[in-house]
Amino acid sequence: MRFSVIDHPMTGVAVPVSALRSRSSCGVGEYPDLAALATWAAGVGIEVIQLLPVNDTGSNSSPYSALSAFALHPLYLRLEDVRGADRYAVEIAAWRRKAEARQRLDYPGTLAFKLSVLERIHRDRSAGIAADPGFTAWLADNPWVRPYAAFRSLERAHGGVAWETWGNDAADPVSAVRACWNDRPDECRFHAWVQREAAAQLAAASRALERSGVRLKGDLPILMSSQSADVWHERRFFDSGMRAGAPPDMYSAHGQMWGFPVYDWNAMAGDGYGWWKARLAQAARFFHAFRIDHVLGFFRIWQVPATEGNGLLGWFDPAEACTRADLAAAGFDDAAVRWLSVPHVRGADLRAKLGPDADRVAGRYLLRIGGEDLYNLGPGLDREDAIRALDEPNRIKEALYRWHADRALLAAGRDRFFPSWYYERSQAFIGLDDDRRRRLQDLFRERRTASERIWERRGRDLLAMVRDASDMLVCAEDLGDVPDCVPRVLADLGILGLRIERWAREWKRPGSPFIPPAEYPALTVCTPSVHDTSTLRGWWEEDRAEREAFYPLLELGGACPDRLTPEVHAAIVERCLGSRSRLCMFPLQELLDLDPDLWTPDPRGDRVNVPGTVADTNWTWRMPLTIESLTGRTGLADRLRAMVDGRRRRPGEVR
Repeated sequence: MRFSVIDHPMTGVAVPVSALRSRSSCGVGEYPDLAALATWAAGVGIEVIQLLPVNDTGSNSSPYSALSAFALHPLYLRLEDVRGADRYAVEIAAWRRKAEARQRLDYPGTLAFKLSVLERIHRDRSAGIAADPGFTAWLADNPWVRPYAAFRSLERAHGGVAWETWGNDAADPVSAVRACWNDRPDECRFHAWVQREAAAQLAAASRALERSGVRLKGDLPILMSSQSADVWHERRFFDSGMRAGAPPDMYSAHGQMWGFPVYDWNAMAGDGYGWWKARLAQAARFFHAFRIDHVLGFFRIWQVPATEGNGLLGWFDPAEACTRADLAAAGFDDAAVRWLSVPHVRGADLRAKLGPDADRVAGRYLLRIGGEDLYNLGPGLDREDAIRALDEPNRIKEALYRWHADRALLAAGRDRFFPSWYYERSQAFIGLDDDRRRRLQDLFRERRTASERIWERRGRDLLAMVRDASDMLVCAEDLGDVPDCVPRVLADLGILGLRIERWAREWKRPGSPFIPPAEYPALTVCTPSVHDTSTLRGWWEEDRAEREAFYPLLELGGACPDRLTPEVHAAIVERCLGSRSRLCMFPLQELLDLDPDLWTPDPRGDRVNVPGTVADTNWTWRMPLTIESLTGRTGLADRLRAMVDGRRRRPGEVR
């Protein structure tokens, strides 16, 4: 769907579908609720509604753990709009009363209830659905559905265990799809029928937004769950031996292991990127714009062996490796390369860390090197998953893991190596003389410079393909350790970057001053917060140093308040609205907080997700009032309309 020309700065609202609440919703926001929200949005001058991913994630409540790049989540279906649901109207109404009394989403309970009703509706109508030529035509028009439906059916048949354990159903997915549709036709049709219903409801909502003058912006996670229909059926496009993650940073000393398999881009290129193009074509049926989650992954991804549990022993791919020949030219023969790339445990360190357990651990898990008081990890133990599986006290496993991680070079095959993230702290590097350290560092710097050129070519090629695959407006989440080439490539391709006001700073200048939104590039989306951050109220209360540094920029005078006041909150919103960015997006929580009567007692409860944590509060936030009640708050509407109208009328660089 075409976004249309942006001829003035636009304002939007970001909200997960799950967070919507209306008189018709049934424990969770639903696709038709978007039409009601659009009516409210259009009335206050908001022109874009941005969603989190709406892909099917099965039992996982995170919208970024998709079971399919194509399938929509059945959780957001409105049951009453499904033909045949009237038979279960009393049951649905009873569930609605119970579920809507809850402050937060009961994800497993609501999903189980909706699937139960949908399964019974399908059972009642099974013969008619199977004979419906419209359904048959829809299946033919959506070739991804048959593998997806078979995957969901086989997943249930195998008790929900990992697909790698499915025997023949794992070995030959093409045959498995055909056999499953032959052996379990009703169950396969059920999953396909649910997708047809979901697509119809989301498409209807999208058309309603268009009639209201509002655009719908989706969110495409760059990576797929290892336990997804796509990785199962299209495994030639994925490298399941490696997992995506993030390198260590100030927030995580060991980096992050996300667990998603990385793409085999060469295989995808050989297929003309057909999988990606089909995925984007599917999204374009519903969305006018989309956000690319973790766009840096199109330039390079931090990949980690699947045997690891964090991001520490990873490297960027693609990247220019140090070959064995490179290392030899720098003065490191095979013995030196082994010293740098294979962990060595000194006996003194072993005894200092493990005391009376040292001899037992050495005899059981380590290999002594000749007659020296020096050891390597034993066969099969130089991997984190093997260490974690040992029947040993945590202090022993932690010691083994520290030795496992202590290396300067990471081997990517026999003759290719990458520097470990903390190579300068490794015992092997520290043991080198100054000249050999310098030579190794010079080699690493040369390879980093060469890698930057590779990243630019990769990002430019892939993102050009993404941009040209549909008429949707492309927006990128370009946060993190951003290579210098990224802003240049995004600007050249006309892709909007992201500016989160609290993080948009001149990090290389003393004090890391905040960049005024009025100085943001026009090709950006700006926002005061996102689903992975606290709200403005939460940020203000959780970080005194930050608020003290930020407050003078608002020019309100007086001392910085310990808690965010309505005046300060409105000033931050106005500051964001003053940006040069083509799109200015506000999480719904920030707009609700313009009405102090809607403030929740504890702003921590307004947060959608805390990255790196597993908690019942993640992904379960719901708006505290219905869309109908929100529409009735005329004071908030008038205030929003005046603020947004000022942005719409302000001259700005939009082309």
